[in-house]
Amino acid sequence: MLNKNNKGLTIFLIALILMGALVFFLSKGAPKPTDQSSGNPVVAEQQNISEPANPAAEASKAPEEAPPPPAPPAEAMPAPAPSAPAATAAPAADKAAQAQSPPSLLAAPAALTIDVPAAMKDRVIGNDNAPVTIVEYAALSCPHCAHFVSEILPEVKKRLLDTGKAKLIFRDFPLDNFGLKAAMMTRCIPADKYFSLVEVVFSNQERWTQSKDPLEALAQLGALAGMDADFFKACTQNTELETAILNGINDAQSKYQIRSTPTFIFNNGAEVLTGAQDADQFEAIVNKLTGGK
Repeated sequence: MLNKNNKGLTIFLIALILMGALVFFLSKGAPKPTDQSSGNPVVAEQQNISEPANPAAEASKAPEEAPPPPAPPAEAMPAPAPSAPAATAAPAADKAAQAQSPPSLLAAPAALTIDVPAAMKDRVIGNDNAPVTIVEYAALSCPHCAHFVSEILPEVKKRLLDTGKAKLIFRDFPLDNFGLKAAMMTRCIPADKYFSLVEVVFSNQERWTQSKDPLEALAQLGALAGMDADFFKACTQNTELETAILNGINDAQSKYQIRSTPTFIFNNGAEVLTGAQDADQFEAIVNKLTGGK
């Protein structure tokens, strides 16, 4: 059996061994877990595939790229046109069509400006290349002039104008204020309506010249050619047009010594015929000037 001293020594050694083991374990500590993100490249690659990307982190890691072209300044970008309601689409289309089409001389108050040079161009019946030119100076208030247009001109037209032997130019030689206004009115309408209105004015001469208000009666005749009240007023009050007609009277008096209407000038004064002569007289003069051809 162990004595007491040996028994104590054994207990001491066992305690010492236990304490050494305890110190060993305390100094080493618990084993650390494996770093899966960096220690194992296969695991790290699996993490990159399976885990959702962080947009902010990815943006910081992405390579620099050329920036997109700068957007134009806000003030330079045209604002989108608001869609028009269906109710306003038709009027807008009508206005566009009116802007493209040429304005009518008689259609709107905006067209009341008179083109005086165009209005004063010669009004001609017959072929422009006819060998004989007959210039008639007439007044729309003159009864003899009305008689010529209604009774003699149709036969002159048949024999001479339609056959190309002569052409007739009508020029104004008004004898009074209302005759002047009538001449102005006929000059304001389109050229293709001129002779039609002249015939209407002559055929209604007695009615409008003897009316209580001849100007109003003329306006009613002008309405037959599409001339509304505003346009009639603008036409008959146009001082430039009035002056042009009066200057024509002075020129005729100075050049041909015209004193009465109607007066007919053949080939720039080669022959002169005064009054409402019959068609035979016109034909005789034309044959004389053309040698009977």
